[in-house]
Amino acid sequence: MISIQTYAPKRLRHLVKSFWFMEVGHDSGFYEEEIIPDGHVEIIFYLNGDCKSKQYDANDWLAEPNAFIAAQTLKCHEVKMAAGARLYGIRFYPHTLYPFLRIPLDHIENGFLPLGDVINTAGFWNCITEVPVQTFSNLENYLGELISRQTLNSPGFQYVNSAVRTILESSGTTAVSHIIENNKISNKYHGDLFKKYVGITPKSLCNILRINRFISNKITFPDLSLTECTYESGYFDQSHLIKSFRQFTAISPREYFADKHAISNIFSLL
Repeated sequence: MISIQTYAPKRLRHLVKSFWFMEVGHDSGFYEEEIIPDGHVEIIFYLNGDCKSKQYDANDWLAEPNAFIAAQTLKCHEVKMAAGARLYGIRFYPHTLYPFLRIPLDHIENGFLPLGDVINTAGFWNCITEVPVQTFSNLENYLGELISRQTLNSPGFQYVNSAVRTILESSGTTAVSHIIENNKISNKYHGDLFKKYVGITPKSLCNILRINRFISNKITFPDLSLTECTYESGYFDQSHLIKSFRQFTAISPREYFADKHAISNIFSLL
C-alpha cells in the first residue's frame, strides 16, 4: 500500500507544483509498479529502504541513489521499493528545474541524474526531517535561496514559460504550431529552448500530458467507459489513444487499468 502527503507551496507556486512525502506500507516484501511518464521533473530523496528501478525493456534492476533528479523520459520504467520505504519529492513543472540548478534538461541522459553530480546535496539534506510539514517548509525556504533571477527574467525562459503554461492548461491538446506562430519565432529557436528548459520536444510533452489526462479522467470518473474517456481527453478515437499509449508503455490502456498503478494514478492527478 502507498500513502502520500502533498503540499502546494505559496511563495514558489509558479515554479514548484508540489512537495510530497510517500511511504510504502509494511504489508508486503516489496512494492513494484510500472511508472508512466507524466511530463514533470522531480528531485527525489530516499530516506530508507531498498529502492531499485529498471527501464521497461531491461532485465537488470539498478539501485537508485538516495537523492536524484527524475527528468523527462519517453518510456515507462519500473520501480521496486522495500516495505517501509520513505521518500520525499519536489515536483517541478516541465520547465522550472533550470532556474534552480541551471542544468540544461537535455543533458540528463535517460531522464535520470544523481543530485550530487549537480550540486552539493548537504543543503537539501539539512531540510529533511521526520515531519513532512516541517520538511516542506524547509525545502521551500531553501529553494528560494537557489533561484536565479537572471534566468527567470531572460527572454528564453519567459518564452518557454508562456508556451508550457499554454500546453499545461490544455492538457496537451493545444496545437504547437499555433504557439510558434503567435510568438513569431523560428521552429529551430523554439526547439532549442525546449531542449534546454524542458528536455523533450513540445509534441512529446503534449502526448505525455494527454495520456495523463486520459488516466486522470478515468480515475476521477470511473463510471465513464474507456471510449468516453478517450474523446474527453482529446483523442480522435481509441486507435489514436492506443497508438499514443504504446509509445510510452509496454501495455494497452485496458491492461493498464487492470493492474495496480497507485503511484502513476496519484501523480496523474497532481
